[in-house]
Amino acid sequence: MVGLRLVMGWVMLSAGWGKFTGGFSTYGCLSNVDPASPASGVFGAMAENAAMMVAVDAIVPATQILIGLALLAGLFVRLAVFGAATQMVLFYLGSWHVAGGAVNDQFVYAAVFLALGAFAAGRVLGADRYLEEHSLVERFPSLRYLLG
Repeated sequence: MVGLRLVMGWVMLSAGWGKFTGGFSTYGCLSNVDPASPASGVFGAMAENAAMMVAVDAIVPATQILIGLALLAGLFVRLAVFGAATQMVLFYLGSWHVAGGAVNDQFVYAAVFLALGAFAAGRVLGADRYLEEHSLVERFPSLRYLLG
């Protein structure tokens, strides 16, 4: 699990960094969603709102960089993989190509991220292992849901 966590962390970090440094824009993706996608109306409305596009264009690379760093450090792994899986589901809905099969790379990535969270991949050679022993986590045991 550690190796998979590190690989997926690098995938997210490099994807976010590439978007951050490469003039990334979600407009093309959001404005051209297949009408058969359940999210086509929402994504189309987002593409028509200039302020929303500025926000999304900043949020996507920033969260991918943060997710990548969190996975590489093994820090707040469950929170990171939930964010990553959410992004992958949104990307899946945005690249709706079920005519060629319902499983694509975003679907597989979402499943991998959820598996990393389910198996508490941050507890093995990760910062989450040490954070779980902190007195703050002992006082607020619900924080364990973010760790692991």
